[in-house]
Amino acid sequence: MLATQLQSDTQEDRNAAYAALAKTHGLLSVKVTPFYQKKIDEEVAALGHHQGPLARTVYPSSERLALRAPGEVADWVDDRSNMEDDAKDIFIQKYPDRVLFTPTSTCAAHCLYCFRQDVLSQQKTTARPSVEQQCDVLIKHLKSHPEVQEVILSGGDPLTLPLNELQIIFDKIASVKTVMNIRIHTRVPIFLPTALKNDDKLALFAKHNVRMILHSVHPYEICDEVATLLERMHAHGIRLYNHFPMLRHVNDHADVLLELMQKLEAHHVKTLSIYVPEPINFSAVYRISYDRMCAIIDEVNVRGAAWLNSFRFCLDSPFGKVRRENLKMRDRVSQHLVFMREGQRIDYPDFPAQMDKPGDIKTMLWKMKKAA
Repeated sequence: MLATQLQSDTQEDRNAAYAALAKTHGLLSVKVTPFYQKKIDEEVAALGHHQGPLARTVYPSSERLALRAPGEVADWVDDRSNMEDDAKDIFIQKYPDRVLFTPTSTCAAHCLYCFRQDVLSQQKTTARPSVEQQCDVLIKHLKSHPEVQEVILSGGDPLTLPLNELQIIFDKIASVKTVMNIRIHTRVPIFLPTALKNDDKLALFAKHNVRMILHSVHPYEICDEVATLLERMHAHGIRLYNHFPMLRHVNDHADVLLELMQKLEAHHVKTLSIYVPEPINFSAVYRISYDRMCAIIDEVNVRGAAWLNSFRFCLDSPFGKVRRENLKMRDRVSQHLVFMREGQRIDYPDFPAQMDKPGDIKTMLWKMKKAA
């Protein structure tokens, strides 16, 4: 009843309804940069509605407000279980050889499909130590755990931090000789490329041989401004990758995925992984049945060039990422899947096939239709 009613409401009405929902359920608020909003305005003008792929990433649809699926939880990856008591909200260690450092809970904009919404929403209401204090906690841990060889900067989005704070972070990490790699996960180049208009940050990343992991979900995010930034990053010697979820009505079609991967590859960005959206609260709007995801991935593998097909297709869990080969049992009647990773059992509630209405390719690639 609610979904039917909201179909006729304006986007402003949906935003207001979602704001109330976000407060109750610990979801991220609507937050969009002017740069990304300009793309959405173009999309809405062409389609006549807010159901286009870019709008759906940052604005609530009717489904987002009303649709629920069995097995939804607040925090599927259970970040809190991988935080040490004296380092809450500072770093997460799920694997013995790498640590996820989260020096900020701030993002340039909010992806409404974000699987860390529950933790991030909580972090935004609590005071954080300074970046230098957080680094001290991290460095103490790294020095006592020489098996950790990689530090991954995430958050929030670490590229929202000013240059001086990034310099503190990198200098302190570099002081730990057992750390061999630094990785950054970010959507700032997609949401706010002007944040990197100067070369200072790029030079810093190049100095520390950083791997930059983007989270681009759709080819229309790679406009001329973003492409120019990617070329500048590459010119500085920064290694570029993309890691993103398959999202219903955003990119759930082989044509969209291939267009995105090819566009990124043309600007020196390698697709690292495509992942299954986690079954968090109110995520049903984005989720896809496991069988259909596998079929889409198979089509991408058949049609895609060899240099596009080295990505992994995976599902995150409290114990680490699992792949198709980790699937040990499934019941299509109860729509229940069981994965195993290093002796740990992951019970995954599949998205019901009867709820899985595929995205319309003419909407998801509306510029192609316009060009035709």
